[in-house]
Amino acid sequence: MRSLTVTLSISIVLLASVFMTAMADRMHQVTYGDTLWDLSIRYYNTPFHWEDILQANESLEGVEYLRPGSELIIPDIYSTTVSTSGGNTSVEMYTTSLTSSRSLLSRLLLETTGMVTDNPPAPVCFIVETNVDETVRYTSEFSVQGDMIAMDIGQNQGVEIDRVYKIYNIGEEVRHPETGEKLGKVIRVAGVCRVIRTSPTASIALLEHSYIPVIEGDFLVPYTSTAPVEVSSNGVVSGMDAWIIAFQDPDSQRAYAFDTVFLDRGSEDGLQSGDIFYMHKYGQLFDSPSGGNVVTPNIPVSKLIILSTSLENSAAMIFSSSSIDLIEIGDRIELAREQQ
Repeated sequence: MRSLTVTLSISIVLLASVFMTAMADRMHQVTYGDTLWDLSIRYYNTPFHWEDILQANESLEGVEYLRPGSELIIPDIYSTTVSTSGGNTSVEMYTTSLTSSRSLLSRLLLETTGMVTDNPPAPVCFIVETNVDETVRYTSEFSVQGDMIAMDIGQNQGVEIDRVYKIYNIGEEVRHPETGEKLGKVIRVAGVCRVIRTSPTASIALLEHSYIPVIEGDFLVPYTSTAPVEVSSNGVVSGMDAWIIAFQDPDSQRAYAFDTVFLDRGSEDGLQSGDIFYMHKYGQLFDSPSGGNVVTPNIPVSKLIILSTSLENSAAMIFSSSSIDLIEIGDRIELAREQQ
């Protein structure tokens, strides 16, 4: 009997060994904003295997060296456990999953929210020509994803091949819906570009992502990865209100689910990324057949999450909408949950 148990144990180990040998590591192409923490959540449904990804990629010097376009090995992770009773051997397998059950905000969404401000980011350069790859000048005066653009800095300013920049566009002036006070201008993220050619005084970049048309005169700043946003689950004590003052899409008159909007409240009001706002359908007063009056409860019809904040304003995404009455500029919303 013991001989049979040992034989079965050896067979299990050999079978597990063959199975583990057959498992192929998954490959991941790095995109803008990726972090090992997020990739661990995506492939293992937990953030705590980020070190395994780092160790599987010997050429990666550290977590801060992720380069868009490069490939990472996402290893299949396993462990074996040997029990001392009866000589039996059990094998636990941990393999990568295609998707995570945890909902995540798109990193590109967080990095392209823009802002309403009187003090936009300081430009490092400007776009001086769009569609530079076209031999015939089309009537279009803007570039979209896949086009090439020319920048007014080059090797003399330290520009190198593969350097990545974020492109900003200065939009319309915004006034407060209630007071009429000037709040600043909408600064929109037009896209993300990567340098592919340089000269001493200028550079050519490939427009790898575009969110609105990129035009001459748009300014650029170095690309930086945005920190992840953790959604708040804390109840709010006091109901701060805020006003919708502008939309990320300059052509929209109303905002839909997953659109980004700008609010008149910011970090000086205590707002943080991850705070939750509701837009309510407010209760109505009715005469009851039994006599007296009743007031129906307020119903949240839209929910928004704060993506980023400046001192006086913030950007929020509509992540839930259950009403045909879409959000418009001038609508009032109320803080429902806030970070500790």
